[in-house]
Amino acid sequence: MSDESPSTIVSSRFGRATVFATGFFSLSQIPMMTLIVPLWALDIGASAFWIGMAIAMRAAAAMVFSIQTGAVMDRLGARKVSIALGTMGALLVPLYPLLPNISGMISLQIVVGFLHLTCWIGAQALVGRLTAGAPEMMGRFSFLATLGNFLGPLLAGLAWQHLGPWGAFLMVSLWSFAFVLTVAAVPKSIDTGTAQKASVNDLIPRWAHYAAGFGLLRVPMVAYVIVVSAVLAGTYAMRHTFLAVYLESIEFTGGEIGFIVGSIALSGSVAGLTVGRLSQWVEPHWLVLVGTALSTITFCLAPLFSGFWSLWTIACATGVCSGTAFPMILSVLTRCAGTERQGISVGLRATMNRTASLTVPVLMGAIVGATTLATGFFAMGAIIVTIVAIMGVVLVRILSAEQKKEEKTP
Repeated sequence: MSDESPSTIVSSRFGRATVFATGFFSLSQIPMMTLIVPLWALDIGASAFWIGMAIAMRAAAAMVFSIQTGAVMDRLGARKVSIALGTMGALLVPLYPLLPNISGMISLQIVVGFLHLTCWIGAQALVGRLTAGAPEMMGRFSFLATLGNFLGPLLAGLAWQHLGPWGAFLMVSLWSFAFVLTVAAVPKSIDTGTAQKASVNDLIPRWAHYAAGFGLLRVPMVAYVIVVSAVLAGTYAMRHTFLAVYLESIEFTGGEIGFIVGSIALSGSVAGLTVGRLSQWVEPHWLVLVGTALSTITFCLAPLFSGFWSLWTIACATGVCSGTAFPMILSVLTRCAGTERQGISVGLRATMNRTASLTVPVLMGAIVGATTLATGFFAMGAIIVTIVAIMGVVLVRILSAEQKKEEKTP
């Protein structure tokens, strides 16, 4: 797979455009659901702890099976696998209003959360193979992905406000079907070099796949970017879970909540267009670290404000910072892993991200339940920033070791 150039894999301009467009409809499914599920949980009387648990359970299956899914995509083709799993997710989303209880909601969260994540894994695998991790190309992909993160939650919030739970969940279902149609438009040549037929054995988890995935952590820079990516995912999970709760507690409408949450992505999408040039001045691995730290710090300031425009400014600031770190994470990981291992490397990243997404909402929910919502923001922010500081020390040591190795090389 690695022997083929992007122009050979997908020769037409339209074909390349459809690959990038998968980012628009894939990642956005996640914030759409993390916006309306807490609102749905409040409607059925869930406590702060169970709201955090509901969001965290989206990561349960994904945490275990993401590497396996990536390996299957490497073998069978990301296009084919994404179409199948994306269709399943689109069909299951409308079941939420039919199960108006906590156990039903959490059960659906486990399955639907995994299926939505596989759509995002598929989109990353497709674009990784096409671009080989070029920062400018990853910035464009990030722009479309985060632009979808703006429009998706905005539409979901408006649907919730005007059409209620049924309208909101059906909106997500239609969005998921749009992803499926977009992937179907990607040229089949993108899967060149993969198996033409699937067997039951391809779907059975194998230890070899997990060994290969975790084996990538032996590369120091891969390990570094995977950990920082998980830290950023923890910040995402925190703001996706409790930002809507905080905004509703100060009596914002569904449309206002959707606009503020979506503005995080909109500002991040604009930042994504600048990273190609920015990476010429600052190394991508440093952009990853600084962007993650500032994204967390700015977001955790939210409880200090209650006005619409002040909170919108906070949302835009955290969006710019995370929008700078996000495409650089994809770029560094793609370059270090190689195009022939896109699925499994993305699966590894997803596994670690889902671990953070599972841990942070539950921990924050427990803190909020025992103290206050504002204390939860500040406490989790302090924990995450501390981890980022430690990773800064790790990065300095990695770079120092690489420099010494280069000096010894004749």
